[in-house]
Amino acid sequence: MTQDTSTGIIAASLIWIIILLIYMSNQKQKSLTDLSAKEIKFEKERNQILDQMRVEKQTEFEKGYISGAEKSDFIIHVEPYKNLNGKKGYFQNSQVVEIGYVYRLFVKGVPSLDPHIQIVERIKLSELNEQNVDSALGKLEMILDKIPSPHLKLAGNLKDFGKGLLKNMKTKRLE
Repeated sequence: MTQDTSTGIIAASLIWIIILLIYMSNQKQKSLTDLSAKEIKFEKERNQILDQMRVEKQTEFEKGYISGAEKSDFIIHVEPYKNLNGKKGYFQNSQVVEIGYVYRLFVKGVPSLDPHIQIVERIKLSELNEQNVDSALGKLEMILDKIPSPHLKLAGNLKDFGKGLLKNMKTKRLE
């Protein structure tokens, strides 16, 4: 009987040990599942925070860029330029028209440097016609359009400038 009792106790102990091992294995698997779920949740929250920070940084950068462009202390003032040079002789009149632009730097509304004259084209009076003037104004407009700056300010209209130039030259021819 003692042998049967001890065998029963050993068998019951083995069963309880197996049950305990199964229970511990289930608890370990449950904790691993919970841990991986927490990691996934943490990664989602982290990505949301990083996205929010990226958006905030981009917004602040754009605000600063716009504010800086609006509050800049300098501006470049550009105007069309024409100059008539020539000699009137007894048998021959020779004139040269220089077409270009003048630009000047202003800091806080005060001119800071001498104006710079940039000649785009020189036309002799004998070859002056509307096509030549339109061509020169087209070149001037193309050059001014290629300058990418929010600080560039064009004074006047190039089309009105060209019409005035042709009108001025026609009256000078009649003299």
